[in-house]
Amino acid sequence: MIVHLSGKLAEKHPNHIVVDVHGVGYRVWITLNTYEGLPDQGHEVSLLTHHQVREDGQDLFGFDTAEERDVFGQLIGISGIGAKTAVSILSGARYDDFRRRVQEGNEDSLKAIKGVGPKMARRIITELREVFGGGAEWASNLAAAGGPGGDSETVSQAVQSLITLGYKPHDAWKAVKSALKSTSEDAPVEELIRAALSGK
Repeated sequence: MIVHLSGKLAEKHPNHIVVDVHGVGYRVWITLNTYEGLPDQGHEVSLLTHHQVREDGQDLFGFDTAEERDVFGQLIGISGIGAKTAVSILSGARYDDFRRRVQEGNEDSLKAIKGVGPKMARRIITELREVFGGGAEWASNLAAAGGPGGDSETVSQAVQSLITLGYKPHDAWKAVKSALKSTSEDAPVEELIRAALSGK
């Protein structure tokens, strides 16, 4: 699994780049946000990546921030949203703006993004609104459920790990929230993930 890539920027296009790594060219699909932060062609570039393996081929998707890569992973975990659609969505709104629209449940503002219709906008809000709670809102949700707040970074890492394992974002959040009821507040992330997987 390729999680990051560094090399010379051999080709530069708004939707993809080619990174030369010791003579091997890797095509990497990117968002417009990542494109805007790229150096000039011929310079060194380093990106975080999501490596997608399918029966008919493999694709690399590149991001210049961990936040954008995380949101990409959350989006493709939603039924009906593929990798290319997720790239299009993230190209239509910056991470902070997209997160705000979801938190507010603003369906109209999500529909304004190219490729997002009413049904998709509702699915995104349903699946990601709680996941995007973060900070005080996240802790408040956990407290309301009767569980400890825990460390928000640990909770976030646990949720992301479950999504990587195939959980839908909403289900991953619920599993971690449930696991927090049976683990200590300072439990390491691996313990939290194990408890979430076991349904404790």
